[in-house]
Amino acid sequence: MESRIDLSTFRELLRSLENSDISIRLRISGEGWMDFTKLILLSESAMIVQDGSDHRVIMNVRDVVECQIDQPLLDLAPLTSYEIAY
Repeated sequence: MESRIDLSTFRELLRSLENSDISIRLRISGEGWMDFTKLILLSESAMIVQDGSDHRVIMNVRDVVECQIDQPLLDLAPLTSYEIAY
């Protein structure tokens, strides 16, 4: 099942996930799905996620085209693919 969320909901989700126990899985434009990761740091346009001891910097949040979370948060269901509507 795939649903859509707007950019403001996506940014609210990211703010809620910063240093939380909930993991997020992202799909960057032109790439496949990442593994579930923890959101470590969020800025206006970039974020750092951590999978175990590996860190990844996503320089432009707008490069994310889909996401999933592993636990319910806000009005979003776990393990549901949400397309980001820009």
